[in-house]
Amino acid sequence: MQLVLVRHGKAEDPAARSSDLERELTTTGRSTVKGMAQGLRLCVSGKVVIWTSPLPRARQTADILANAFKVKKVREHDAIAAGDLEVLASDWRDLDPQPKALILVGHQPHLGNWAERLTGAVLPIKTAAALAVDLDEDGALSGMLRWYAHPKVLASLADR
Repeated sequence: MQLVLVRHGKAEDPAARSSDLERELTTTGRSTVKGMAQGLRLCVSGKVVIWTSPLPRARQTADILANAFKVKKVREHDAIAAGDLEVLASDWRDLDPQPKALILVGHQPHLGNWAERLTGAVLPIKTAAALAVDLDEDGALSGMLRWYAHPKVLASLADR
């Protein structure tokens, strides 16, 4: 299975809400995610499942991705916001049938930590950036980094 890690789009300034947990995407954030989602569709094929952090900025990003991939149901998963890769891995191993790709929409620093743990690569995961890891078939929490792209690069793919 391919694991695709996506950082949410640009969110409101922290001072805009009473809590960081309530921050939503900005207009620019929504626009950027829509563009990158079109390019991401060209990089990910087969049956796709989308899981997201329950925080609004991640949920809004996941909904845009779901629209681009024509995925009807997005699962909110508390372990994404909590940074608990072991719980996520246990749950994705139980998916039946296994999808071709699982897209996780989340936050820094968790996504960067997970990418490093899975692949050994240290990556600057900016807002709306994405990376794909081909998970090892033995079920271990390891894999090979397939690609990493900034949102402008993904959006440019869709423009071609």
